[in-house]
Amino acid sequence: WLPGGSDLFCKIHTGLLESFSAQAALGSATTVCGLGQDTEFTQALIGSITAGNPPDISMLWDSPVSLGAQGAFMPLDDMMKGSKIPIETWPAGLLSSCQFKGVTYGLPVTAGVYSMWYNEELFEAKGIPSDRASFPKTWTELRKLSKEFTEWDGDTLKVAGFMPNRVAETMAIWSALNGGMLFDEANLKYVLDSEQNIEMMNFFVDWFDEEYKGDVNLIDRSSNFRDGYPDANTGMGPAFREGRQAGMQSGSWLMGDIYADPVPVFTRWNLAPNPYGPSGTASVSGTWPNWFVIPVGSKNAQAAFDYLSYLAVEGSVDWYQQIPDVPTNSQVKLKAPTGLVEKRGQEFADDLTAFLGTQAEIVTPMWNSPVQSFGNDQVARAIEKIYTKAQSVKEALAEAQAASQAELERVLAG
Repeated sequence: WLPGGSDLFCKIHTGLLESFSAQAALGSATTVCGLGQDTEFTQALIGSITAGNPPDISMLWDSPVSLGAQGAFMPLDDMMKGSKIPIETWPAGLLSSCQFKGVTYGLPVTAGVYSMWYNEELFEAKGIPSDRASFPKTWTELRKLSKEFTEWDGDTLKVAGFMPNRVAETMAIWSALNGGMLFDEANLKYVLDSEQNIEMMNFFVDWFDEEYKGDVNLIDRSSNFRDGYPDANTGMGPAFREGRQAGMQSGSWLMGDIYADPVPVFTRWNLAPNPYGPSGTASVSGTWPNWFVIPVGSKNAQAAFDYLSYLAVEGSVDWYQQIPDVPTNSQVKLKAPTGLVEKRGQEFADDLTAFLGTQAEIVTPMWNSPVQSFGNDQVARAIEKIYTKAQSVKEALAEAQAASQAELERVLAG
């Protein structure tokens, strides 16, 4: 089962399973891509497991830790021993998103890797070096650079530099960039209100107040300055593709979508490492993985694991060629996506592919809490309260900390 996705995504995975089935001489194998608009995928998967009739293998767009710890997914450690995909071939930071108390409940076969995207042409128009090596290494440098681009017309933001982070799902990356974390896996404890995280959010608020008038409503009414996609609710933006935003943090999947409507008004964009904060010492990256699990009750568990092994190595190469989700197993030797080669040339596409490989090696542990979705919701609420000035940084993080820790302890006790 697949949670859904574009027609291309479903077509790719149908083809991959067909190729594997032919190689493995399976009697039959089918792909179910999405279960209908009104069906909640995870609940449907849980229902199938409870009824004793699950798919043999399933993709997830949420960490397998929570359901794995509750007995919904098969542990994979024994099958990985002596297989084509032993545990040592997976980056530890990525694999931690599938592990709880030393048990592996899934594999992050591919992942969208987060880095900084920037418009080289806007940089050069300001006389600013546009090569990756010259990109800001620290938040302070990024904040200083951002001011070079930001333009207001009254209360309308016409052009933006870079925005302080407002995305809950990527806050673990920014915390790690400041020497912190959101969830301490070793001690099963949330640390949302740590000194590093309070410092991080105060830095962001000061930046937001100084450069962006301290008003999220003004920003959101001006355009979509959050990511590289049109806003689904308002139809605004994306400002980055419109040439009105110098840069942003985004995932590698955007490489497959950036030339879709609306086509960028500029030609040359590039990627750079994430800069680190006042209490940080080095760049780290992060991911949004495509996780795969074998549900308890799978009637063909070994065949499912064999397909998982195929996807992790051979299949992920074809996947990356069409949709640039980066294969995460260390055995994979990537070739640049053909679409990117056509648009930007072989040299640029090869360079970007190599860069994403290095970023995958420095992924910070994330998606590793048994109550990950609940914790993300609390972080999102805290972000909203902080940026709208409904609560102070310390108060909002303390509230999110208390709620997340209480839910974690409830789940662990059950």
